[in-house]
Amino acid sequence: MTEDYPSELHGLLKRIAPGWPELLEVGAGWYPLLARLDATLSVIAPNYVVQQVKSKFGALCFYADPSDDSSHFDEAFTAAVRAAEWESTETCEACGAPARQYVIRMWVSTLCQPHAATMRDGALGSDPPPLAV
Repeated sequence: MTEDYPSELHGLLKRIAPGWPELLEVGAGWYPLLARLDATLSVIAPNYVVQQVKSKFGALCFYADPSDDSSHFDEAFTAAVRAAEWESTETCEACGAPARQYVIRMWVSTLCQPHAATMRDGALGSDPPPLAV
């Protein structure tokens, strides 16, 4: 599965804990954000472990621990994750451009204007236009 992602994400994918799928459930627009987060976390906690990476309510949800000991807490590690999650709320999931959150067919997505229009007009057919969040 690693080969399905750009090489800059292979290190992050190798950190996924046993039993969790090697899967990033986010759009390609967030890949650079994840690569930067991985580089930062690798310095803070060289042995950090990832459980899951996904989009939830139009924001990045990055579930990870600074080590394989899930009781270990690292304030800098947590702050870096939260900063990336916050950045995702202003970054298009599809292309990485500046974006805002839309509710489209009861699904919150963070999209730039062109991708929001595509989702509204192309992918959704006759559904109503998105509401700004």
